Amino acid sequence: MTHNHDNYEGYDPEEESFAPDEVARRRLSEEEERMKRRIRREIIRVNSGEHDDEIDEERRLMDEEAEEQQEREEQQRKKEGSLWRLLTTGSFLTSSDAGFYYRFLIAIAAMCFVSIFLTFMSLNAERECRRLEEQAKILRERSIIIDEKRYSISSKSEVERMLEERGIVLIDLSNSSRLIEKER
Repeated sequence: MTHNHDNYEGYDPEEESFAPDEVARRRLSEEEERMKRRIRREIIRVNSGEHDDEIDEERRLMDEEAEEQQEREEQQRKKEGSLWRLLTTGSFLTSSDAGFYYRFLIAIAAMCFVSIFLTFMSLNAERECRRLEEQAKILRERSIIIDEKRYSISSKSEVERMLEERGIVLIDLSNSSRLIEKER
């Protein structure tokens, strides 16, 4: 029973039983042999001096690639622009580093809102304190006016005037002493 399995990689038509482990081992050993042959050829080329031109060419290509990379990075920086332009256009939100900074931006925004809230609360408290101080000032003034009225009513001359209006005579007991006699 012969099958045409030439399209299958690693299949040996002479081997009727297919063992994947054996095929993998065979492929690995073939790959190692190819690498060893390449290394030997390169060593021979380097020792003979043929490889110096290729090394110089490779260095030149690497330098060109590094210059191109620098140019691309420079263009990217210019494209990203200044911080001001990033902030005003909002394009910093889509930049590659923005994902890392989102939580910091959210924390800063939350602190700003808390700061604004506390500022308004302190302004309201200060306004209330000033209103209470004004009320206390008005109450002190009223108290002084009432004290003056009470003093004017309780003064001796005022009392005498009020008694005269009613026809009551005021006798000063401080000048004359009264003795109570004792009965025997």
